[in-house]
Amino acid sequence: MSIIIDTGVFYALLDRGDINHLDALAIMVHTLDGRFGKAFTTDYIVLETTLLLKARIGVDAVKAILGFLEESGITVIVIDEVTFRKSLKILLKNPEILSLCDAATLSLIEELNIETLATFDLRSFSSYTVNIVGKGYFSTLNKEEKERIRNLLQFKRGTGCR
Repeated sequence: MSIIIDTGVFYALLDRGDINHLDALAIMVHTLDGRFGKAFTTDYIVLETTLLLKARIGVDAVKAILGFLEESGITVIVIDEVTFRKSLKILLKNPEILSLCDAATLSLIEELNIETLATFDLRSFSSYTVNIVGKGYFSTLNKEEKERIRNLLQFKRGTGCR
């Protein structure tokens, strides 16, 4: 089992006002609990996330996500030339919907047999992958698990979250 985590999940994790915040928090807690198996992201996703966080929340959020990634055990895959070339081919098939970052994610899902994608970007990914966790994830949890996740909202007030 394995999961790859997309930009929106990292962003919504730090933006408490984001509509997907509870979903992101639940996904991340379950990822760190090992419920999805080995967790991955990519250097492209980290780049996209840090640019978004810096523009919308500020540099403290960038520091927070980089610190989180360092401590989390989530493997950051650095896109090599072979994956890059494969990603370009995927991108060329559907450039109106995919970004290069999305195409690289799809390439790695296939290459590494990753079973689950954590994303809120259904427009880009819904026709490509089978098992997506994202929007509405929190609502699928039982009452006790929802309470556990809500209690975690109190964590780390000074981490760059807003």
